[in-house]
Amino acid sequence: MTKNDIADKVGSATLLGEAEQHYAGALEDMMVMRRYFRDRTDISEAEIKRVSGNYIRATQTLFDERKKVEELSRRNAGIHHDHAIDFDSVRSEIGGLLDRLRAVRGPV
Repeated sequence: MTKNDIADKVGSATLLGEAEQHYAGALEDMMVMRRYFRDRTDISEAEIKRVSGNYIRATQTLFDERKKVEELSRRNAGIHHDHAIDFDSVRSEIGGLLDRLRAVRGPV
């Protein structure tokens, strides 16, 4: 792993951490807004329904984007279909297989 690879991974991890904090804060703000409108009596029912519909769509968008961030985080960690891939182990195993094939084949 090169110095740039490490820097990219650290930068990516930092960015993903920031995104997670952003999503958590946004969700908290949306919950506060929802409670605020639910307790209001001076706002028309139509306006409350409009704001509630916007809240529902915004919440769904937030969760969809959060899912994308989680998937990116898993992909960066080498996780595919809920299983981590140990690339060093795979490289070592393939290298060993190639060495055995070369030994069997003999000199060319």
